[in-house]
Order: sequence, then C-alpha cells, then structure tokens
Amino acid sequence: MVKRTVILLLLSAFYTLSAQEADTTLTLSTAHNHIHTEAAKHNIKKATTLALIPGAGQMYNKKYWKVPFVWGAIGGAGYYYYDLDSDFKSYKQVLQLIIDQPTLTTRTDLEAFDPDLFASLPAPFYQTTADGVATETIGYMDALRTQREYAFFGIIGVYVLSILDANIDAHLYDFDVSDDLSLRPSLMQTNTLAGAYVNPGITLTLTLP
Repeated sequence: MVKRTVILLLLSAFYTLSAQEADTTLTLSTAHNHIHTEAAKHNIKKATTLALIPGAGQMYNKKYWKVPFVWGAIGGAGYYYYDLDSDFKSYKQVLQLIIDQPTLTTRTDLEAFDPDLFASLPAPFYQTTADGVATETIGYMDALRTQREYAFFGIIGVYVLSILDANIDAHLYDFDVSDDLSLRPSLMQTNTLAGAYVNPGITLTLTLP
C-alpha cells in the first residue's frame, strides 16, 4: 500500500512538471526558421575571404566602426614587434663586436670604438669588463627574444580574431533584429491528478521573418 502511494505521488509530480513545461510556451514558427539566402551564403564566403586583408571583411559587412580597431590592434602589435626586433639586433651587434674585437677588454673601450651603437641601446651596461658586457648582452637578448615571440603571437591572434569577427558578422548579416520579441506574464491552467489549478507563468514570443 505504501509503495503504491509513493508511486502515485511520483507519477503525479512528474505529470505536474510535464504540464508546467508544456504550458511555458516559446512560439517559434518552424515555417519561418532563419535560413540564409543564396545572397547571404555568398556574403559569408566573400566576407571571410576579404577578411584575409585586415579590415576588409569588416568594411564589406558595413561595420566601418570596427576597421580602426582592427588596424590599430594589428598595427600596434606590429610596431611593438618591430621595436623589440630592432633592440634585439642592436644587442646582437654588441655581442658580435666583442667577438670580432678581442683587444677591446673593457666597456669603455667598446663604447669608444662604436659610440653610436651603444647610444642606441635601450638599457645600459653595468659591467666594466668586455666579458661582463657579453653576459649582460646575452641576458638582454634572451628577454627581448621572449617578448618578441609574445608580440608575434599577438599579431597572429588579432589577425585571426578579425577574420572570425568578419565571419560572424556575415552570418548575422541578414538576421532580423527587430522589436518582434515580446515577453508577457500570463495565467496558465495546470492539470494534475488532484485536479486543476492556475499558476502564474511567462510566455515568450519570438516572430521571425
């Protein structure tokens, strides 16, 4: 008797949950599902192809306000990479100078031999011997190499994101963003084994072309 009562209660609860789920209506007409037209499909392919040129995909999708951000991000990362690469090459010249001129044994001798090179370096040397300068130079080069790699991956990341952005905008190009989405409260009748009663609920209605 107890088992039968428990089973009836479980069936009643399941029926109640099923009825409430069915009464919470999301009206989406299958006849009006969002299907890209042939023009939209062509638009997606062309936008993605043009996005290989930074900013071109955004311009094709008429998202002109995004173009300066794409150019600025790629240009900024590119300039940062160029600056790091220039500093790396300058320190590499210092190391090559120490190797090519073994008679220059002090930092003063090195600076006197090529003052313009040492004046262009972003960070000064603190060691007084040529061997100490070489050790510092290798340390600076290692740090610059790591930062340069980060800058390179930053350029690639921004470039890929700009392509994805153009592709997503192209997919949404003919998407209807209108005021046809409505949300209104309502009273819904729920039928259970114990009887029928009214519950408050919300109906979401979305009309697509």
